[in-house]
This record gives sequence, C-alpha cells and structure tokens, in this order.
Amino acid sequence: MKNKKNLDYYLNLPWTYTIETETYKKSTYYIIRVNELPGICTDAEDLNEGMEGIKEAIACAIEIYLQRGEPIPEPIDRNQYKGKILYRTDSARHYLLAKASKQMHKSISRTLDILVDTGIKQLRINP
Repeated sequence: MKNKKNLDYYLNLPWTYTIETETYKKSTYYIIRVNELPGICTDAEDLNEGMEGIKEAIACAIEIYLQRGEPIPEPIDRNQYKGKILYRTDSARHYLLAKASKQMHKSISRTLDILVDTGIKQLRINP
C-alpha cells in the first residue's frame, strides 16, 4: 500500500520559523516566516496569536500546493546530518585554505567551518 502524503502529513512536519519584531507607534509586532515555504508569513501583536496564524497560513499554502499538484518543500531532518562532508577542490584553493588556516592558527577543518559559518550568515540562513 502506497503511503500518500496528505494535509495531515505536512501539517505535522517540523517546520522552522524566522521571528522578527517590529515596533510601530509604540506597539511591538511579531513577523513570522516559514523558512521552508517562501512567501508564507504573518504578523501579530502577540506571539502565540502569530504562531496560530502561521499554522493557518501553512495549511492554506499546502492545500494550494496539493490542489495544483506541485511539489511541497519539506523541512530538512537535522538528524540525517552527522557532520561528515567529503569536500574536493582544486590545488590553488587548497593552497589558499592552508595559508588561511596557518594565518588563523586553526586546522583546515576549523577554518572551513569558520568560512562556511560566515557565508551562511551572509545568506541569512537560520539554524
């Protein structure tokens, strides 16, 4: 029997959110975005109210994806990633990386971590 992904399946996935606060006329508002679903966001004066609103927005978005037969982006399961990456590069980049590592007094692996962290921050990707 084939396991069909339906609305309940998607609503129970571990969606991740970006929550920002804005102040307008001395009132604080929460802006909540779903990281995996571009364009899906809501705002509210109360965080709990905002979380309920974003769950409704997720449900509506998923229903539209399902109606149109479009693929639905799913959250990445953090438990699938153990921290081991095989990385190949050219000799010039390897040399520059080794040079940077020596200058930073770090291992090449640690230097790669620092450079990747910097790039991820620039892309504004939240953990």
